[in-house]
Amino acid sequence: MSDPALDRERIADLLLELGRDLDLAGVRAELFLVGGAALALVYNTRRMTADVDAVFEPKQVVYDAARRVAANHPGLPADWLNDGVKGFLPGPDLNARAALDAPGIVVSAASPEYLLALKVQASRIDRDADDIRLLAGLCVPPARTSDEVLAVAERVIGRERLTAKAQYLVQSMFPAGIEEG
Repeated sequence: MSDPALDRERIADLLLELGRDLDLAGVRAELFLVGGAALALVYNTRRMTADVDAVFEPKQVVYDAARRVAANHPGLPADWLNDGVKGFLPGPDLNARAALDAPGIVVSAASPEYLLALKVQASRIDRDADDIRLLAGLCVPPARTSDEVLAVAERVIGRERLTAKAQYLVQSMFPAGIEEG
């Protein structure tokens, strides 16, 4: 396989292979997926991503197993699974969704609200707008106005992490909130 794009099926297959590798070593790892991988695996089966962003334990054991998995798949980068996103996460997601439970591995994915907040925080116009729209609709209750979307983001990541760029993007994508009067 030379195509680095990962879809739902390929992500699931790679995670199951990772789990088998870990299970053979007597390890059961926990992974928390965010970003495109969480979207593809749990919320949008047509979504593609270049890598799997996650936080996981035991860290080095999982990294070593992920490299072995990559070696079995020509074209798959050795860093297909990475925790580079850890510095952007606001803390635990109490509403994370179960995504996969197999020998050697248990995987959860960020909730729609958590992912929405991260996508708003990143505010990459060319990459995040469609995901923001999708996730806003998946929130409970759905976030339909810019005020509602920004309120979700603020609850998850905090007001201090909401940049002017993020606010502008959201306000350009959604109608304003309804004024009470």
